[in-house]
Amino acid sequence: MHQPFDASAQFQKMAHQFYVLPDVQGRKAAYAFVRDIAYGDIGSRGAHDVLLARKGTCSGKHALLKMLFESLGYEVQSWFAEHDFSKFPIRPWPQELQEFAGKTIPDFHDFLKVNIGGEWITVDAVFDASLVRLGFPLLQWDGKMSMELPIHALRVFPAEVDVESHKKALIASLPQEDQAQRKKFLSSLTAWLEQERSHI
Repeated sequence: MHQPFDASAQFQKMAHQFYVLPDVQGRKAAYAFVRDIAYGDIGSRGAHDVLLARKGTCSGKHALLKMLFESLGYEVQSWFAEHDFSKFPIRPWPQELQEFAGKTIPDFHDFLKVNIGGEWITVDAVFDASLVRLGFPLLQWDGKMSMELPIHALRVFPAEVDVESHKKALIASLPQEDQAQRKKFLSSLTAWLEQERSHI
């Protein structure tokens, strides 16, 4: 899924729309745009792929948001939060994912820290607002203050410069059984979300 030229033109046009806004408004608009890209696995963590598909998971959505913030002139860091997919913030837990309840499914969630006025602000745009009706938390950012992460972080740590390679290495370091369970969970989660979105 690589279409950099089409996506690059779309990105430049979109980034300009945010750039001409006042600082706080521009940050909030960029955040809301990426947040409301549909959450779901597309088999790619690339920012351009997420932009074209209008869908992605934490890695791809935050890669896109990082590019947008940087285009607005901000210094941005990528971070990871180690967490357990079986404790994903869905209330109530859906029947379609019941087989994963109570299991340990390790994962590494991507989020961002943005330097605003010399302070590093935590930002997370993983879940689109339409998922609130399915029991996901509503993510909102005022463009100024740090957000609480929507997942229960066991630990957080900065990503290396090549974020995608770092994440691949982290996942590869998991036991094979955990890797398989993680992949199965993401597939089931995406299928459930697609089914629910088709009813809208």
